Amino acid sequence: MISESPRVVRKHPSLIELERLRRLGHNDCFACGNPETRLDFALDGPDVLRAAFRFRKSMTSFNGYVHGGLQALLLDQAMTCSLMAQGVFGATGDFNIRYRHSVEVGPSVIIRSWVNQHSHRLYYLRAEIRQGNTLCTQTSARFMEKDLVL
Repeated sequence: MISESPRVVRKHPSLIELERLRRLGHNDCFACGNPETRLDFALDGPDVLRAAFRFRKSMTSFNGYVHGGLQALLLDQAMTCSLMAQGVFGATGDFNIRYRHSVEVGPSVIIRSWVNQHSHRLYYLRAEIRQGNTLCTQTSARFMEKDLVL
């Protein structure tokens, strides 16, 4: 086994770096590797990743709203990708989620994520889901930097 540390911590995220690290270490990721849940990001200003996503009827739960666990999966993916866009592989250490409004099937949502701060190998991230002008779901999490083992 070869251990590679792809650490290229940047001031601002890079979509090129994100795709490089996705190919290098996340091809088999349940979220990133699945075409039904993979988020395709753009930059939203200098520090934020942004992806549009449309939930399908098969992704529902109570009263036909989007399942909260699926929202959590996509928010975790978004924060992981924010780290990779900074040149860092990381694992979720803790994950706090606040469901503010139900997410409806049909209208697309915007998922945004960003690195809030970091200290050594510990990163603090935030992410959110908005549908129209409504903030539906928000998260904060801590991620621990990890080396990639090939």
